[in-house]
Amino acid sequence: MALSMSQSLSAAANALARQPQLNYTASVGSGSVGSPLGSVLAGGAAGSAEGASFENALLKALEGVDAYQAKSEDLLQQMVVDPDSVDAQDVTIAMAEANLSLNLAKTILSRVVTAWKDVINTR
Repeated sequence: MALSMSQSLSAAANALARQPQLNYTASVGSGSVGSPLGSVLAGGAAGSAEGASFENALLKALEGVDAYQAKSEDLLQQMVVDPDSVDAQDVTIAMAEANLSLNLAKTILSRVVTAWKDVINTR
Protein backbone atom coordinates (compact mmCIF):
# COMPACT_ATOMS: atom_id res chain seq x y z
CA MET A 1 0.00 0.00 0.00
CA ALA A 2 2.85 2.39 0.76
CA LEU A 3 4.23 2.03 -2.73
CA SER A 4 0.89 2.80 -4.34
CA MET A 5 0.48 5.86 -2.07
CA SER A 6 3.96 7.03 -3.07
CA GLN A 7 3.11 6.52 -6.72
CA SER A 8 -0.14 8.44 -6.39
CA LEU A 9 1.62 11.29 -4.57
CA SER A 10 4.25 11.36 -7.31
CA ALA A 11 1.54 11.41 -9.98
CA ALA A 12 -0.15 14.31 -8.22
CA ALA A 13 3.15 16.18 -8.04
CA ASN A 14 3.70 15.60 -11.75
CA ALA A 15 0.18 16.81 -12.50
CA LEU A 16 0.83 19.98 -10.52
CA ALA A 17 4.14 20.40 -12.34
CA ARG A 18 2.35 20.34 -15.72
CA GLN A 19 0.35 23.41 -14.74
CA PRO A 20 1.49 26.79 -16.08
CA GLN A 21 4.95 27.54 -14.75
CA LEU A 22 4.87 29.34 -11.42
CA ASN A 23 8.14 29.91 -9.63
CA TYR A 24 7.76 28.62 -6.11
CA THR A 25 10.63 29.15 -3.74
CA ALA A 26 11.05 27.80 -0.29
CA SER A 27 12.50 30.06 2.35
CA VAL A 28 12.77 28.33 5.67
CA GLY A 29 14.57 29.98 8.56
CA SER A 30 15.50 27.09 10.79
CA GLY A 31 13.53 24.33 9.12
CA SER A 32 11.38 21.80 10.85
CA VAL A 33 13.56 19.48 12.87
CA GLY A 34 12.70 15.83 12.45
CA SER A 35 10.37 16.10 9.48
CA PRO A 36 11.49 14.98 6.03
CA LEU A 37 9.78 17.92 4.35
CA GLY A 38 11.35 20.51 6.66
CA SER A 39 14.84 19.19 6.08
CA VAL A 40 14.27 19.02 2.32
CA LEU A 41 13.01 22.60 2.19
CA ALA A 42 15.82 23.91 4.38
CA GLY A 43 18.45 22.06 2.36
CA GLY A 44 16.91 23.04 -0.97
CA ALA A 45 16.73 26.72 -0.13
CA ALA A 46 20.32 26.81 1.08
CA GLY A 47 21.65 24.58 -1.69
CA SER A 48 20.83 26.79 -4.65
CA ALA A 49 20.97 30.52 -5.19
CA GLU A 50 17.61 30.66 -6.95
CA GLY A 51 15.73 28.54 -4.42
CA ALA A 52 14.16 25.12 -4.75
CA SER A 53 11.25 24.57 -7.04
CA PHE A 54 8.07 23.28 -5.47
CA GLU A 55 8.19 20.18 -7.63
CA ASN A 56 11.72 19.29 -6.54
CA ALA A 57 10.92 19.88 -2.88
CA LEU A 58 7.82 17.69 -3.10
CA LEU A 59 9.64 14.91 -4.94
CA LYS A 60 12.53 14.94 -2.45
CA ALA A 61 10.04 14.77 0.41
CA LEU A 62 8.36 11.78 -1.25
CA GLU A 63 11.75 10.10 -1.57
CA GLY A 64 12.17 10.62 2.17
CA VAL A 65 8.78 9.04 2.84
CA ASP A 66 9.74 6.13 0.60
CA ALA A 67 13.03 5.72 2.49
CA TYR A 68 11.17 5.51 5.82
CA GLN A 69 8.80 2.92 4.33
CA ALA A 70 11.69 0.84 2.94
CA LYS A 71 13.60 0.97 6.24
CA SER A 72 10.51 -0.20 8.11
CA GLU A 73 9.91 -3.04 5.67
CA ASP A 74 13.57 -4.12 5.75
CA LEU A 75 13.65 -4.23 9.55
CA LEU A 76 10.39 -6.18 9.64
CA GLN A 77 11.68 -8.74 7.13
CA GLN A 78 14.96 -9.02 9.03
CA MET A 79 13.04 -9.65 12.24
CA VAL A 80 11.01 -12.43 10.62
CA VAL A 81 14.10 -14.11 9.17
CA ASP A 82 16.41 -13.68 12.18
CA PRO A 83 14.54 -12.48 15.29
CA ASP A 84 17.72 -12.17 17.38
CA SER A 85 19.36 -9.71 14.99
CA VAL A 86 16.82 -6.90 15.46
CA ASP A 87 15.24 -5.47 18.59
CA ALA A 88 11.46 -5.29 18.62
CA GLN A 89 11.52 -1.63 19.66
CA ASP A 90 13.65 -0.75 16.61
CA VAL A 91 11.03 -2.28 14.34
CA THR A 92 8.24 -0.51 16.20
CA ILE A 93 10.02 2.85 15.99
CA ALA A 94 10.75 2.40 12.27
CA MET A 95 7.11 1.52 11.61
CA ALA A 96 5.93 4.56 13.60
CA GLU A 97 8.32 6.83 11.67
CA ALA A 98 7.08 5.40 8.37
CA ASN A 99 3.46 5.88 9.40
CA LEU A 100 4.08 9.43 10.59
CA SER A 101 5.94 10.43 7.43
CA LEU A 102 3.21 8.96 5.22
CA ASN A 103 0.46 10.75 7.15
CA LEU A 104 2.42 14.00 6.97
CA ALA A 105 2.84 13.62 3.21
CA LYS A 106 -0.87 12.87 2.75
CA THR A 107 -1.83 15.91 4.82
CA ILE A 108 0.52 18.22 2.97
CA LEU A 109 -0.63 16.96 -0.43
CA SER A 110 -4.27 17.36 0.59
CA ARG A 111 -3.65 20.94 1.68
CA VAL A 112 -1.71 21.70 -1.51
CA VAL A 113 -4.55 20.39 -3.65
CA THR A 114 -7.11 22.35 -1.62
CA ALA A 115 -5.03 25.53 -1.91
CA TRP A 116 -4.60 24.99 -5.66
CA LYS A 117 -8.36 24.56 -6.09
CA ASP A 118 -8.93 27.76 -4.09
CA VAL A 119 -6.50 29.63 -6.32
CA ILE A 120 -8.18 28.32 -9.47
CA ASN A 121 -11.67 29.15 -8.16
CA THR A 122 -10.60 32.68 -7.17
CA ARG A 123 -9.98 33.69 -10.79
